[in-house]
Amino acid sequence: MAKPTLSSYLREHLDDFGKKQQPGPFVTISRQYGCDGYEIGDMLRDKLNARVENDPDQHWRVYQKEMLRQLAEDTGLSEEILEREQMARPSLFKDILRGIRKSNIPDGFEIRNKITQMIRTIAYEGYAIIIGQGGAAATSDLDNGLSVRLEASKDWRIARVGSREQLTRQAALARIEEVEKQRRHLRKIYEQTHPREPGFNLLIDNSVFTPEQVVDLILFTMELRGLALKK
Repeated sequence: MAKPTLSSYLREHLDDFGKKQQPGPFVTISRQYGCDGYEIGDMLRDKLNARVENDPDQHWRVYQKEMLRQLAEDTGLSEEILEREQMARPSLFKDILRGIRKSNIPDGFEIRNKITQMIRTIAYEGYAIIIGQGGAAATSDLDNGLSVRLEASKDWRIARVGSREQLTRQAALARIEEVEKQRRHLRKIYEQTHPREPGFNLLIDNSVFTPEQVVDLILFTMELRGLALKK
């Protein structure tokens, strides 16, 4: 059986969105480059679903790059182009060229706005674990959620990225700095429209805790907040 796309899932549950009185529960996971992310999301989903295996209405889902993938389907553009434009800085010259060429490539604002709408819809539906994509900022004013941030020392992340991507220490450092620069720019843009202080509910040092321990910390916090059934 084919895995449902984000758009088909949202269409099938569109009527349910309007019936809900409050958003969530949902979790957003932000992380520095080199920290865990997808693995944490998958493990958290599996542990949460094991607690409610007999109630499919409360089954959790992980959303990673589905938002970009859906935009790629809607626009006919590649995910790489959309991701690049999402993080691109505003440019009058680029806007002029886009108009002259009648380009169908949406600008960064349009892409970010669409992704924000998708994230908020998903969070409102609930039982969602959202990895990256500005999820914490996009849902900062919504109740019944938990925003998690994973950080670690640069040396630890250099070693992780070097091992994972088969890079020298210098190349791994350059890669981290490049990605972090893009993410800082993107986070700054999101925070202008969705300010929040502090930026996250729970900050975890990824270098101190194993992935299993990180998931247990998140689960324990969710229980305290009433977002998950106690084991």
